[in-house]
Amino acid sequence: MFGSVRRLVVLGASVSAVGVAALILTSSSPAFGYGRADQPLAQVVVSANCDNPSFPLCAPVPNGVGLGGIWFWVEIDANGSGDLSGAAAGHTVGGGGPGSAGGGSIKTTAEWSYTTAEAAPPGAINFGAIDPGDNYYLVNINDGGPPWLIPVTTGHYGTHLAPGVQIQINVAP
Repeated sequence: MFGSVRRLVVLGASVSAVGVAALILTSSSPAFGYGRADQPLAQVVVSANCDNPSFPLCAPVPNGVGLGGIWFWVEIDANGSGDLSGAAAGHTVGGGGPGSAGGGSIKTTAEWSYTTAEAAPPGAINFGAIDPGDNYYLVNINDGGPPWLIPVTTGHYGTHLAPGVQIQINVAP
């Protein structure tokens, strides 16, 4: 008698596990990994390094961006807004001095609109990433700097501008 009860309990547990798995696999609502309420369209990751003091982009501010690197993630939301998190680090050549290197956190909001390369405002930063359909997110970070052109087309974009100067962009749904 106890053998049949054990078989029934095991069979019941197996049927329950299969039922739960079926419910999980057939769920009709999509899973949003980052902010369902904001109706995200895309997430963008940018990693850039400027470690060549002879390249004009790496010149000290205000003529360039200075030596260092930046990494950030942007959530592009359907309502024209976005969230940005990341980090920036200053680099030195030959040791530098106090305050000439270090890192810091970046956390802010952004606004964006659609554009093409031709319609982008003067001074917009392209990062060297060319969208095959000429469709871009024109992203304005709320720091007063120039807007950025980020490809709308999902994919990986990489640019090597000079030795020690490279940019990687990933655009994901």
